[in-house]
Amino acid sequence: MKILIMHTVPYKKIEYHRALDHRAHDVTYVGTEARVADLPADLPCKRLVIPGAADRHVEINAIVSPADGYEMVMALSEFDLHEAGKVREHLGIPGPRYDELLRFKDKILMKRLVAAAGLRSPRNLDLRTLEKGATVASVPWEGRTILKPTLGASSVGVHVFGSPREALDFVTRPENHEYYADGELEEFVDGPILHVDGVMDGGHPRLIVASRYVNTPLEYAWGTKPLGSAQFKMSDEYRAFFLDCLRAVGIVDGAFHLEVIEGPGELVFLEVANRAGGADVIPTTEASTGVHIPTEEIDVLLRAQARRLGRPLPPRPVREVTKTEGPWFGWLVVPGHHFPEDSCRVSTPDWLPGSGAVVKLRVAQPPDRLKKSVTHQYWEVPAAAILRGRDDAELAEVVRRLGEEIRVVPHAAEVVA
Repeated sequence: MKILIMHTVPYKKIEYHRALDHRAHDVTYVGTEARVADLPADLPCKRLVIPGAADRHVEINAIVSPADGYEMVMALSEFDLHEAGKVREHLGIPGPRYDELLRFKDKILMKRLVAAAGLRSPRNLDLRTLEKGATVASVPWEGRTILKPTLGASSVGVHVFGSPREALDFVTRPENHEYYADGELEEFVDGPILHVDGVMDGGHPRLIVASRYVNTPLEYAWGTKPLGSAQFKMSDEYRAFFLDCLRAVGIVDGAFHLEVIEGPGELVFLEVANRAGGADVIPTTEASTGVHIPTEEIDVLLRAQARRLGRPLPPRPVREVTKTEGPWFGWLVVPGHHFPEDSCRVSTPDWLPGSGAVVKLRVAQPPDRLKKSVTHQYWEVPAAAILRGRDDAELAEVVRRLGEEIRVVPHAAEVVA
């Protein structure tokens, strides 16, 4: 099969070669110069470079055409997934189109699909349909209110207000009018946030693992707290709710990253993406289940495309893995994007080395430079850890404690001779 891969996620996160035979298939990677440069030098493939200044589908469609003979477009990034639909349309390749894929990106659309299936989701108001200067009477709830971009990621541009009125007052300021083009108000639902990760194959799970955040992605984006995660044993009730959410939104094939709130007495859908989770979701999942999410996802996507082309691949034995027993793994990332300084020093608590909890620990060392945008990549943050516990309660406590006791001291970059 001739495959065009929209390459945005660093290669070492995906490791395409584990699932994709680059000699059996004709593979081309397309991405920015920096992304294409991270491909292994000996990987048998073609490489196309785009500037990265405009929408991805615009830049890609300018350098590829139906005459190139591509049979599949593969996109595994949050930022490529929906745009891949426009590339497929341009090339005349079967597969999901842009409008179909928006349900995995547009937070209003996905909540409406979940609500239509009779599942609980936060009440919300689509600012894109709201007249500028609308009054608080337009909002059907009171109390704490979230303002967020409808198509955003990594909690960038998210704010919390004490009431809908405060949120609307913020949006009506001229400097914040962009939220009328891409924004929503959402009722604040109190409770821990879960993330559920795995792979769907034809609407059925190959893998499903549940974890509970330690702190929140929003606190991490603000730079106020590290973000951690600890796997836990899900009940049949939880598993059923998770799968109902995935099917309501229409995730049939590929990886998923679902976020759910443990609200007062009920589970509440928050959002979902049709791609693998970030931070260290992939390695912690593999450590605990033996399943490498990108490898399973690529296999699913290849088989789905082969069926569309009328060339089904030979079946392979697949077992469903639902994480309900130990060992339990988690991760922690410490933010550094909020520091005005360029570098930092990190100190870890004395109890950590002898705890037996550390699977992997990386701390930044001068002259490492702190990235100034929100990132969860372990090599771009001041500190990141993969941790394990004998049971899920012990693991959660280790992640929480390390997050509270690790210390980061920012400073100006050192001069290195």
